[in-house]
Amino acid sequence: MRRGGVSLALVVIVMLFSAAVRIRLADVPFERDEGEYAYAGQLVLQGVPPYDLAYNMKFPGTYYAYAAILAGFGQSPRGVHLGLLLVNAATIVFVFLLGRRLLGEFPGAVSACAFALLSLDRWVMGIFAHATHFVALPITAAAWLLVRTGRSGTPREMLAVGAILGGAVLMKQHAVVYLPFAAGLVAWDSLRRSPAAKRAALARVAWLAAGAAVPFGVVLGLFLAQGVLGRFWFWTFQYASEYVSEIALGEAPQRFMIAFARVSQADRAIWITAALGLATLWIPGWSRESRVVICGLLGASLLAVSPGFHFREHYFIVLLPVAGLLVGVAAGAAERAIETVASASVARLIVGFACLALAGSYLVPERDFLFRWTPREVSRVRYGSNPFVESPEIAKYIRERTTADDRIAVLGSEPQLYFYAGRRSATGYIYMYPLMEPQKFAATMQAEMIRQIENAHPLYLVTTSIYTSWLGRPDSDGRILEWTDRYTDACYDLVGVADIHSREASSIVWDEAVRTYRPLSSNLVLTYRRKSEAPCVAK
Repeated sequence: MRRGGVSLALVVIVMLFSAAVRIRLADVPFERDEGEYAYAGQLVLQGVPPYDLAYNMKFPGTYYAYAAILAGFGQSPRGVHLGLLLVNAATIVFVFLLGRRLLGEFPGAVSACAFALLSLDRWVMGIFAHATHFVALPITAAAWLLVRTGRSGTPREMLAVGAILGGAVLMKQHAVVYLPFAAGLVAWDSLRRSPAAKRAALARVAWLAAGAAVPFGVVLGLFLAQGVLGRFWFWTFQYASEYVSEIALGEAPQRFMIAFARVSQADRAIWITAALGLATLWIPGWSRESRVVICGLLGASLLAVSPGFHFREHYFIVLLPVAGLLVGVAAGAAERAIETVASASVARLIVGFACLALAGSYLVPERDFLFRWTPREVSRVRYGSNPFVESPEIAKYIRERTTADDRIAVLGSEPQLYFYAGRRSATGYIYMYPLMEPQKFAATMQAEMIRQIENAHPLYLVTTSIYTSWLGRPDSDGRILEWTDRYTDACYDLVGVADIHSREASSIVWDEAVRTYRPLSSNLVLTYRRKSEAPCVAK
């Protein structure tokens, strides 16, 4: 088999392995972010625009991506995770194409394989369909297109690259940092050339910017027509600015190191190899283009991980393509070094075995996750006492006792319940986190949520007493919690208790059994049915 054929076969094998694991775990229950995206996507399919019945600070691209996946693969966790499989497979392909262009055939294959393993990892939430997966694909594709055109593409090509990057920004605001990266990549090799070359580069940057503006302009026009532009602007700009200004700059380094230690705990050897790749990128043998592209992509990706200095685990997904490329750099540098004392075939064989050992350093310790644990076990091990395993049963109880016209409310950050139940929310507040944060809109948000729920007087109401569903703080406004107790006492009857009393076990009781049940833990999800259709407010 030709050298290129071996590399391509290696990529295909790793893609098939990744797909097999993802298919095996495709039924893993939704966690919160997935529940939000799925509920918003479900509403989109019903003709309800984003930010109408589901408020959040995220841009709407992932909502539309979920709507497309739900329409194509079915409205279930399995359907969404199969859609993610295709997104991840496409990203693997573009990492390979980009790595092959910058580093060569074999290092490109190693890059793709490293990315495939990194993006499968449970600690970076790789098997869950987070928005950052939908960012990694377009930014990798755009980088490959820019390198492929030699950064001197036609206006049409620059428009296309800009539109792809603009689409990435719609998936998550963090991706905006890739726009200056792309502009710099277009212009960097024209800075020392003639004035005409500089003007041509500036024109290409302008076309790139125009393309990037198109997706956002389309969304603004659509939301204006749908009547949700004001709410979109409030949540994604005004409230979002409060959210990202909460943590001081001085806390960022420590927070980053803690978060990185958490996400790299199972695949640290691969990350260390990526760090070695960054060092070996500067030894002779690599082109200037390779250094500029990879370092620029690394810098942009680090910035994309950092907004607000929250460093959520899934933020690191956008860093994985360039981490994979750096592993490819390390493999290519090692191969060249060995070729100084041995034949090319021997060098390739030695590096190939080293790459297998590197993969084994992840696969062997994580074999239970990859090959043995059920989807429910993966959810429980990864998310502890969060009620993701119990949510389908709670939602099923509600769905079987309501009609499509009935509203429900969840006082807790469990938007997956709305999706599973197939019922619309009585309030746009599907997360409690903004209400608990020490930000200037919190009191107004709480008052609006209370008013919306009392006006709708939903048939069923669900409350949670799980810390991670609220993230209350000592300085949180407790009004909403006090109102919840009064409102449920005055207007509702308890009909269900989900008690998550250990990582391995939980209990769910309904109707008459509720009266005699004694909870074994404080991690409770309580389901209530309204006492009557008559209007009711908290006393």
